[in-house]
Amino acid sequence: MSALRAAALAVLTAVVVGVTATYAVDVPFWWAVLVSIPPAAAVLVTAMFVGTFDQDWTPEPDLPAASVCLHASSLADRLGQAATDPYRFTSRVQPRLRRLALTTLRRDPETADIEDLHDPRARERLGDDLHGLLTASGARLPKPDEFAAMLRRLEEP
Repeated sequence: MSALRAAALAVLTAVVVGVTATYAVDVPFWWAVLVSIPPAAAVLVTAMFVGTFDQDWTPEPDLPAASVCLHASSLADRLGQAATDPYRFTSRVQPRLRRLALTTLRRDPETADIEDLHDPRARERLGDDLHGLLTASGARLPKPDEFAAMLRRLEEP
């Protein structure tokens, strides 16, 4: 409810309580004004917060997408989808693997100055199969055992 409508409702309540106190109970005018202030304040506060407690029937928002959060529980499903959909692999998985590989290479003192994966030292350090997986535009996700071996090799110091 808007502040103007809430104030109008509070004033109306104060007037009704004041008139009732003055004429029905025969209270002096100033006492009627004092008696009408607490109910008017209660109505004002209630009217200001009444919208806060309304039912919200809008649908719940969608779950976060892969770009927002990546949970280990859903990683196998996403890799399974990427294995069957080449576009999903090249657009989602491959860029993340590239960033991971570059970060790993830059932590190694021998390859800390590598700017991208097309450097010959990157090919030597990663191996031909992993390097091809990360840099080829038409690369496809290998079988799970081969992929796990590649990632273990990437994690080696």
